[in-house]
Amino acid sequence: MTFKYETHIHTNQTSACGNSSGEDMADYYKSLGYQGIVITDHFLNGNNNIPANLPWRERVELFCKGYEGAKERGDEIGLDVFFGFEFNWYGSEFLIYGLDKQWLLENPQVVSIRLENALDCFKKAGALVIHAHPFREAPYIDAFRLLPKFTDAVEVHNCLNSKEQNDRAEVYAKMFGLRETAGGDAHCVRSNPAGIEAGKRAQTIQELIDVIKAGNYSLIRGKLFSFNRNL
Repeated sequence: MTFKYETHIHTNQTSACGNSSGEDMADYYKSLGYQGIVITDHFLNGNNNIPANLPWRERVELFCKGYEGAKERGDEIGLDVFFGFEFNWYGSEFLIYGLDKQWLLENPQVVSIRLENALDCFKKAGALVIHAHPFREAPYIDAFRLLPKFTDAVEVHNCLNSKEQNDRAEVYAKMFGLRETAGGDAHCVRSNPAGIEAGKRAQTIQELIDVIKAGNYSLIRGKLFSFNRNL
């Protein structure tokens, strides 16, 4: 028996580019036979729909709405839903696993510090750092920034990338001995799913992190879209 996990999902409660709610995304992946999903909405320095002039606590509370909706629905239908976020620095984006709302509330500085300082802060707090679609080419990305020292894994298959962009990511991961992941980069219930498939169920985000760090999984390489959007 194996267990499938989608590693990269956005919701319309938080991500400006999202088109489906966390609840609907939970239902969608449950219908596809997935055991769990990670909600990775765009963080407060990225493509989100949360006003920047609100107090930090209110911004964080709003940021977590997509995950919380998905989690509540997941608990009802038997889908494991985990919290993560996609951290942005001028178009370079990283999936962060293992932190929670309370950590974000206590660390408002991470929204404005330099990329390498933020990643170092995440890792020192025990987070897993996955470089999302590192070789994507899009108008919102001004440069490729590769930071293997601060990276645990590389998203070598992203359904919104081209094959060539994914191939470059795989070369990068192998060059530095980094773990490889796949993700749908899902924004709606019509998205092509991807992710990882493990022989052991992960019931917490830490257990999923442990699976990735140990390499005890295979990649689910979902069908690629024939276009790239500004995500």
